[in-house]
Amino acid sequence: MGDVIELDPVDTLGAGAIGRPGERSFFIQAGKDGARLTVLVEKEQVALLATEAVAFLDRLADDFPDEGVEPDASEAEVHEPAIPLFRARMIGLGFEPDRRLVLLELRENSDEDEDEEDADDEVDRDDDGFVARIYATRSQVRAMAARGAAAVAAGRPTCPLCEQPMDPSGHRCPRWN
Repeated sequence: MGDVIELDPVDTLGAGAIGRPGERSFFIQAGKDGARLTVLVEKEQVALLATEAVAFLDRLADDFPDEGVEPDASEAEVHEPAIPLFRARMIGLGFEPDRRLVLLELRENSDEDEDEEDADDEVDRDDDGFVARIYATRSQVRAMAARGAAAVAAGRPTCPLCEQPMDPSGHRCPRWN
């Protein structure tokens, strides 16, 4: 297994983007006791994490009622300088019922990477990459999801014909031929 970073529990958790639309980089950040972990992610990962996290928390609420704290999306911002430790290839969600904390696991390498290495017989088990395990409250995760969804939505508008992002300087739609 690679280097494991465990933040249990975090003081802050955020998701968002830095840069101009069309040139943005997306990040997940977690902070504990003044230390900050920044992980580079893809826009699609942030969008999927936001929707899946909310659905996951809604399913949990049936068996484990929410603590009643309203999420504050302003606390879930990504702060600069955003220098990532690694790029997440795989993101997972879990729940620890005894402590009522959500686990957000970010992995630098995915299981698919290991399968490809096995096929090539070039297995290096000592370099599985970074694994970050972030334990947060449900309200922190909801705030992170809301902030991440807002960052994704704040991108370039999509063309109504080809559904591709439009640049402010103009758009050459392939459907106009």
